[in-house]
Amino acid sequence: MSKVKYKYNPETLSYDEVELTWKDHLKRLSYYAIAAFVASVLILFFSYGYIKNIGKKEVQYDIEKHEAEIAELKEQVNNLKEISSDLQQKDDNIYRVIFGADPYPQYKRELGVGGNPNVKDKYKDLEHGDLLFEVSQQIAIVEKKLYAQSISFDSVIAMAKQKEDLLQSVPSIQPIHNEDLTHIASGFGMRMHPIYKILKMHTGLDFTADIGTPIFATGDAVVEECKVMSGYGQIVILDHGFGYKTRYAHCSEYKCKKGDKVKRGDIIALVGNTGASVGPHLHYEVMYKGNLVNPVNYFFNDLSPEEFDEVVKISSQPTQSM
Repeated sequence: MSKVKYKYNPETLSYDEVELTWKDHLKRLSYYAIAAFVASVLILFFSYGYIKNIGKKEVQYDIEKHEAEIAELKEQVNNLKEISSDLQQKDDNIYRVIFGADPYPQYKRELGVGGNPNVKDKYKDLEHGDLLFEVSQQIAIVEKKLYAQSISFDSVIAMAKQKEDLLQSVPSIQPIHNEDLTHIASGFGMRMHPIYKILKMHTGLDFTADIGTPIFATGDAVVEECKVMSGYGQIVILDHGFGYKTRYAHCSEYKCKKGDKVKRGDIIALVGNTGASVGPHLHYEVMYKGNLVNPVNYFFNDLSPEEFDEVVKISSQPTQSM
């Protein structure tokens, strides 16, 4: 219900009720509408300015955040480049030196280094596109260098495995128990033959021992032969790989067969007196690349330096072979 309007009448000294026409109502309504419109415009104006200001701040914050992230990424890439260079130095100057290998070829490390220039189009419309492209190129370089380094390390690991196999295979212990060093009867070199009584090259070491005494494989190997050989009686030949073979002669019994894989310290036969022998003993030989060598030089795995010197001294005495 609309409000009633009154007007003061000076003649009657009283307020008379005034009737509003439809024009008056329309005029009043237009005033209200204009006021509301002006208020709305003012509100929108100030709101837009506030929102626009917030939007600018958010965009600026995002830009600064991305710049910081790119800078951090660039620093991480530089750290990876330093790590890659350090790995290369250790690879070439330490690991490969240990195994007597040549440095990994530099041209293989540089294969594909430089990145893909076509990638630049991917970043050309982006803000900081040049910086992103530079970082992407550096990442590509590091990736390729690390891949080359991983291949190099694979070969180093293979060399380490081969070195480990070599150390396990070299015949580096005495073939029978000889803690007190009293069982070496004759050494490597020119010796008086026990039967022919002439000086003859003695191609191994003679160890005195009772019949049935265990004979040990002096390194990891594959059994090449278990057979009878003229003058040597029953023998076992082990192939250790890497150019090394060992022969165990005058055995009384085999404890292995051809083709068996044996480990250093495994019992392969028993001491006997077969073949051209004047008493129970083991004749032990070491061959390297087809040449017979002095077995004493390989007894480094179970002798102290003092014991090794004593064995060398004993085996050098001009005693008669057995």
